[in-house]
Amino acid sequence: MHRKVGNIFKLKGHSKNTRLHDMSSEAQEVYVANLKLVLLGESSVGKTSIVTRYTTGNYQKTNATIGAAFFTKAINVPSEDGVVRKVNVEIWDTAGQERYRSLTPVYYRNTDAAFIVFDVTKPESLEKAHSWIEELNEYCSSDRPENEINTIVVGNKIDLDHGPFETDLQYVLVSAKTGEGIVKLFEKLAQSVPNEKYVREETLEDLPKDPFKMKRRKETCSC
Repeated sequence: MHRKVGNIFKLKGHSKNTRLHDMSSEAQEVYVANLKLVLLGESSVGKTSIVTRYTTGNYQKTNATIGAAFFTKAINVPSEDGVVRKVNVEIWDTAGQERYRSLTPVYYRNTDAAFIVFDVTKPESLEKAHSWIEELNEYCSSDRPENEINTIVVGNKIDLDHGPFETDLQYVLVSAKTGEGIVKLFEKLAQSVPNEKYVREETLEDLPKDPFKMKRRKETCSC
């Protein structure tokens, strides 16, 4: 579930006035968008496990992240208009330990989206989600004048027993261990990317047939 957290979340849909592709063309074109995503949250809430589950399809217990870990993943976005869209996601998994907290703002620059992760078995990790959101606002305000960052609060470890918890934040629930909700979480994020961020992907057909031959012609031109 997506929400507007403070003034930093704005879910962008596809613009009705933006036409990416003329379907009358014989070759189907591909449009690509780049997205920088940061995962924030306290230590041991499962940020690395969420990323590992999504990028590899596997679950494994991990050690605490030092500084940040970097992953990439390409997501194909289905569309009703037949246009092929692909989102290349740069995923930054940040350390949640207090001693590394001062390093986290370094990874905020040019951030497009954020997952604020908490452990459903530890209500205190949800309470601290507010401070992560405030920090995100503070350090991203210069990069995003309109404060438009897709922010999703994510509750992890729903495979474990947990009691009810109260919060004014809306959130989605996942399990990195079983994989429940993980793929859907990232797909929803990719689908929120607006058309304006897409550019046409260059293909081999766009390149000169013989660039060396063209260069020789230019060098021997007598004009």
